[in-house]
Amino acid sequence: MGRAEAEIIQILRQNGEAYQSDLARATGFSRATISEVLTSLERRKMVRRLKEGRNSKAVYVAGPRRSGKTLKLGFTRAAEYPFLVPLRRALKDDGVEIGFRVYDNGIGIVRDLASQTIDIGIAPLITLFMMHSLDAPFKIFGPAGSGGSSLMRSPKTGTRGREGFRAVCTRMSTMEMLMRSAEKHHDIPQIGSLSYANSAPEIEGALMSGSAEVCSIWEPFATMLEARGAKRMLRYSDLSDHVCCAAAAGNHLGDRALSRLSNRLAASMDAFKRDRDSCMDAYSALSGLASSMLRRVSGEYTYPAELSSDSVVDQLEVAGLTLPSPSSFRDALFRG
Repeated sequence: MGRAEAEIIQILRQNGEAYQSDLARATGFSRATISEVLTSLERRKMVRRLKEGRNSKAVYVAGPRRSGKTLKLGFTRAAEYPFLVPLRRALKDDGVEIGFRVYDNGIGIVRDLASQTIDIGIAPLITLFMMHSLDAPFKIFGPAGSGGSSLMRSPKTGTRGREGFRAVCTRMSTMEMLMRSAEKHHDIPQIGSLSYANSAPEIEGALMSGSAEVCSIWEPFATMLEARGAKRMLRYSDLSDHVCCAAAAGNHLGDRALSRLSNRLAASMDAFKRDRDSCMDAYSALSGLASSMLRRVSGEYTYPAELSSDSVVDQLEVAGLTLPSPSSFRDALFRG
C-alpha cells in the first residue's frame, strides 16, 4: 500500500466520507493521484464515489457498518474544531453516526439548530445565548474553544476619517463583541462605521480591497490575511480570557443524550489536546482548510474544561451591552 493510499484510507476511516478536492488539500497529493487511488479503492469495494455537482465525494464502505442513530452536526469553517474527529469516533463507538455540515457563519448554525434542521451546533457562545433568550429549543452542553481571533488592519494605505475606522465582521458574533470590548477598554482606534459580512472570505475581500480598514476575524483567516500584508493590530487572547464557541444540542434529543454528548465532548477535547497533530489531516478533509495551515495556527486556540454563564455575562457587560435579565442566560446551560 502506497503512502497516498494509506493517508486517504486513514482520513476516510476517521471521517466516513470526504470530497475529493478536500482529500487533495489535506494530503498534499495532486487531484490526479487522489483520483487514481480512489479508483483503485472503488474497484476493491473499499469506497464508493458519489458525484455532487463539479465535485466527487468518496464514502468509506470497508469494514463493518453500525446500524444506529444518525445526528447532524453543524460547525463554522475555522481552525478551532479538530476535536470533532475523536468526537465522531467516540460517538460511533456508542452506535451514533455523525453527519457534518460546514457553515460560513454562526447565525446559520444557530438558526438551523433552533429549527431542528441540525441536531448539534458548534457556534459562537454569544450567538447561542442570544437565540436561546428567544426561547429556542436547545441547550448548551459544553465549551468548544477559546482564543484564535484578532483585529486586523488593511494593507491599503489611507487616512482614517474623522468618525473613525471603517470596520467589518460577522453579525451578532464573538468577533463583534471582542472588537467592541477592545475599542471600549483597550485603547484601540475608534470604530466609526461597522458593516457585516456573511463569511470569512467576504471579510478578507473587504479588508484587502480597502473598503474596510480593520476587521475582526478568526483563525486561520487572520494568519492568511497577515501573509497577504495585513497588519495584526491585536490578538484578543492577549487582552483577557474569553470563551469563543460552545456546543449545543436540540432539546428533542433528551437529557440522557445531552449528558452523553457532554461527556464525549470533554473526552474528545482531552484526546485532541494530548495529540493535536493526529487529527489535522482528517479535520482538513472535513473543514476544507489546508492541513498545513491548521497545524500552523493550532496553538492560537485553547480549550477550557468548563463553561460558566457568569463569564458570558461578564463578557457582554465589558463590551458595553446591557442585559435585561442576566439570570436567563443560566437557563441555556445543560446541567446533567
